Amino acid sequence: MSEDPGGAAPRSEEPDEEPPGAVCAFCGSSEDVGEQERLGVRVRVCAGCTARFGRERRAQRAAGPPERPVGLPPTLGQQSSEVLRHVARMAERAAARPYAEEECPRCRAPVHVYRAVDGEGRVVLAKDAVLAESVPAATRWRVRGGRAEPSPGEPEQVGARVLHEVVCGAAPEPGNPRLQRAWRANRDAAGAAAPGPGDPGAGVHP
Repeated sequence: MSEDPGGAAPRSEEPDEEPPGAVCAFCGSSEDVGEQERLGVRVRVCAGCTARFGRERRAQRAAGPPERPVGLPPTLGQQSSEVLRHVARMAERAAARPYAEEECPRCRAPVHVYRAVDGEGRVVLAKDAVLAESVPAATRWRVRGGRAEPSPGEPEQVGARVLHEVVCGAAPEPGNPRLQRAWRANRDAAGAAAPGPGDPGAGVHP
């Protein structure tokens, strides 16, 4: 069959010309507007915006990736000055403390280590204070002037500290109910932190 000379012309593979009145999607210009495809979407862009975007991309490639503050992830790098100030404040507070916070090597409970009244010996106190009247007078300690000293029998004493060895989770259970509570808390914490029979490090002691 011969082709009909009056039939419709085959469609061109070239994109259709822009209709009159087409404007740039970025600047609104109607001069020298063409179509560009980005991520599957066709957008009308003028020659001026095309050149401008090309210059910006070249400038970004020349500048390279943004620099990161050394030692800090990007999220903290944006607030590095505040982070450094916070670290400095914490260091100042730690230096001003009259005690050192350590870990009991037997039950792993946190303890506060003070200087004794003579300035030479170490006194290891339980971290938490107790109501003085809830523990025997012989077990009461206090901190005065940054030094730890025994304070038995003071009638007006409200809060007291106790030696950690009295409530150490690895020591025998004390008879006083208030001291028993502290002892059990240390014992339970030590049990939770201890490795199980199948865990790596089981049976290994410092």
